[in-house]
Parts: sequence; C-alpha cells; structure tokens
Amino acid sequence: MREVVAEFKAYLVMKNSSVNTLKAYEHDLNLFAEFLERRGYDYLKVGPREYDEFIAELMDRKLSPATVQRIAATVKSFYKFLTLYERLPYNPLEEVPLPAYEKPLPKALSYEEVMAILGAVELSDELRMRDKVLLELLYATGIRISEALSLNVLDVSLEERYLRVVGKGNKERVVPFHGRMARLLNEYLSESHPILSKGKPMLFPNARGGRLSRVGAWKIVKFYAAKVGLSHKVHPHVFRHTFATHMLIGGCDIRTLQELLGHTSVTTTERYLKTFLPQIYEVYLSSHPLARIEG
Repeated sequence: MREVVAEFKAYLVMKNSSVNTLKAYEHDLNLFAEFLERRGYDYLKVGPREYDEFIAELMDRKLSPATVQRIAATVKSFYKFLTLYERLPYNPLEEVPLPAYEKPLPKALSYEEVMAILGAVELSDELRMRDKVLLELLYATGIRISEALSLNVLDVSLEERYLRVVGKGNKERVVPFHGRMARLLNEYLSESHPILSKGKPMLFPNARGGRLSRVGAWKIVKFYAAKVGLSHKVHPHVFRHTFATHMLIGGCDIRTLQELLGHTSVTTTERYLKTFLPQIYEVYLSSHPLARIEG
C-alpha cells in the first residue's frame, strides 16, 4: 500500500495540490494504513464495513469532528484514485457518506465594528498604507486571505474596478470592488507600493520586499482589532464571513454571492443564510401585508 500511496501523491502533484494538502493526505493515509495493518485487512478488499470501523476508531480517539471528516474524505479520494487507475474494478466507497459535520461559521462583525477596525489604521508610513489596503480589500471583496496574498499588481484593474483572483483548485474568477477601494488602491499603487515592493510584482509585500505571509497578515488583522477592543473575535476569515453576511442583508442574491466568494457549490454559500435568519424574520414581519395587520 505504501507504494500506491506514493503514486497517489504523484497524482495529486499533477493536479497542482498544495504542499499542505500533500502533507495532510500523507498523514491521513498513514493512519489508515496503520489501522489496516492492526486489523489484518487488505487495502484492496476494503468495503463500507472496514471504512466504518476506521471512522469509529478515529472517533474513539476523541479527534475533532472536522479532523475525522477530513481523514474520511482522504480515504474516499484514495479509493477513487485506485478505481480511476484500475487498481480496483469499482469504487467500494463511492456510495458511503462522509461523517456528518458542519463547520460552524464565525460570527459576523457589525458594520460599526468593521468601520472601527478600518479606521484604526494611522497612515503614517508605507507599511501602514499597505495594512489599510489589505483590511479594506478583505471587506470590500470577501476574498480569502490566501487569495489576497497571492495577488500581483497586474491582477488589479483600477479602470474597470475588478480583481482577477485565483481561488481553490486554481480556478480563476473576477471580483469587483467599489469606488472607495479603487481610490485607496490608486493611492497605494502610485505612492507606497513602489517603495515597499522594490519593483517586485506582489500586491502586498512585507517589510523586506518579499511577499507578505499568512502569519504576517494574521498579525496585522489582530493588531488593528486589538486597537479597538475586538481581538477576541477577529481573524482574517471573519472579514470574508462579514462581507457575505452584509451582502445578503443588503439584498444580494445567493447565486451572485456564490460567484463572488468562489464557492463551487451553492450549498456552501447557503450556510451564510442561517446567520441572519432573525433579520430575515424582522423584514418579513414588516413587509408582508397580512403580517403587518395580524402581527
């Protein structure tokens, strides 16, 4: 099985999987291989029963639901690969569902909280201007922090007011931004960015002229959130969730939001609807003719 796992990793490399994804898959399949060895199971004869036993063992280890689901998904992907490359005549796990788990969404910030964080940046130098643009861009577009950090200057169209973003699975999409964001970007690109980037293409350089890292971006977000007393509830992904929630409250339809966020399935986007059901109910009571009359 170890040799086949190595082939599976090579297959993932061909599909442009990230280094972190490769490490996670290798870790998960090592756990699965150890389980099979302890039980004396042949990986080519695994079916739903053996799969369920493995999941039960993971749960007994008190792993988080998210971790169990990730490992289960890795095993299913491995057997899909085995079938694709004719190691097996059919996929024995094709109809087996993943363990039920829905990752809780972070609580969205209020408009006042977002504006407090955005207003906490004092534009005293080029780095502070970079911080300002990063925070504003996360809220203006809802893009993932990884997507923001991978942007280059040529991915920004100031004239047309859009970004060309490469998301998960190397899928490219166009994300618009508003006039306030366009003015900030124009000022940043004409004044601060040339000094920080030293001629390099990345939109968000660090202090040394390299590309700003995820850790560096996380520290920026936490720093300004702490300045206004919100560090306990803010991290980069909260801006994405806040964008989605505020867009829905403002009247954005779910399909448009799906495109903006780069979700493959609209089901993923629909999870955001649950976060503001109280607001929907209030609008319903104030809008429906019979609700207004009878309460």
